[in-house]
Amino acid sequence: MSPACLLAAGLAACTTPYLVPLAPGGQVPPEGTVVRAAGLALTALPGAWPGYPQDLSRSVTPLSLNVANEGEAPAPVRFEDFLLLDGGMREYRALSPLEVVTILYGSAEPPPAVIPASHFSRHPFFFHGFLGDPFFYPYGPYYPYYYAPPPYTWPPGRDILRLALREGRILPGHRTEGFLFFQHAAGG
Repeated sequence: MSPACLLAAGLAACTTPYLVPLAPGGQVPPEGTVVRAAGLALTALPGAWPGYPQDLSRSVTPLSLNVANEGEAPAPVRFEDFLLLDGGMREYRALSPLEVVTILYGSAEPPPAVIPASHFSRHPFFFHGFLGDPFFYPYGPYYPYYYAPPPYTWPPGRDILRLALREGRILPGHRTEGFLFFQHAAGG
């Protein structure tokens, strides 16, 4: 059975579209597989994950999708509308980009914005830190350089959030594209 037939059968199964993977040993054409149903054109594009982390496919299954609304009414795009099936008909649900970031990096709380002073200096009346030193140790009253906060670092999941397929509505005649992430398929 061809990849287009597998995807078409998945989309036609019920009102919510289903992505059906290729059979083992199947080949996807380089231009992708296009399926049209209910005024939507879904294109599953082959290709590797272009962002950071490069080994994202070790934790989740990324799939590049292009969804076009060829109908007359707005079409909703929700992550729960997509489902990945393997050869044994096991289902893998689509994950939101925030779930993927949590899987990869955990849900750590940000550090506190103000860190109170915690030690006393040799000065009998003042301690170093925010609350007491009149000269704002280690910078004296005539410190010639601007004291900037540490440089901003990008959040670790920025490519996942930036390249992901967005939830929302697709207006008639418009399209959206991005990566959809699925639970990692079992290896056996």
